[in-house]
This record gives sequence, C-alpha cells and structure tokens, in this order.
Amino acid sequence: MTDCIFCKIVKGEIPTLKVYEDDKILAFLDIAQINAGHTLVILKEHSDAFSELSDKAVAELMTSVRTLAPKIAKAVGAEGFNVGINNGKAAGQIIRHTHVHIIPR
Repeated sequence: MTDCIFCKIVKGEIPTLKVYEDDKILAFLDIAQINAGHTLVILKEHSDAFSELSDKAVAELMTSVRTLAPKIAKAVGAEGFNVGINNGKAAGQIIRHTHVHIIPR
C-alpha cells in the first residue's frame, strides 16, 4: 500500500525509533506517546484491520507483543502496561495498517 505511513516506515522511507525488528514484525516508538515507552507493534506485511488477519498472523503479532510488553515496561520503570488494538475507524483506528499499542503504566 503506497500511501500507508507504516508501510513507508517498514521500507525505511520514514525514520523511526525501532524497539524490535525481525523478518515479519516491527516495533517502534509511537510519535504521540501516551507514556514513555509507548510502542507500536506491526506486521511488516500490510493489512487494514486486525479482524482481517489470518490466525497465523495473529499468533505472530500477539506472540511478539507478549514478549515485548514486559521488557518495554521494565526498561522504562513501569509497574504494568496496557495492550490495545483499535479495529476500524469507529474504534479510533487512525492508521489503516494493523497495529498493537503497548503502553507502559
């Protein structure tokens, strides 16, 4: 998807502060952080919404989130964290590329 800001980040066309990267997943700091360490976790392959993902893609994405969230919280000295997914415009999804928020608290 050529106009997707997250796809541009994956391609290296837009700089970001990477937290984690492998062949399928990219995690980077949100530019509008709610708290220090607020991280977005995405699949590198574009999908518009969480509800459109295959079971395999959900497993890959959420396994990464489960691994990263406590490490991010510890790194910023947080006592806990929220994990959130906005699916669709009505739910507050602004960027049409599936992403998971990890928000240290």
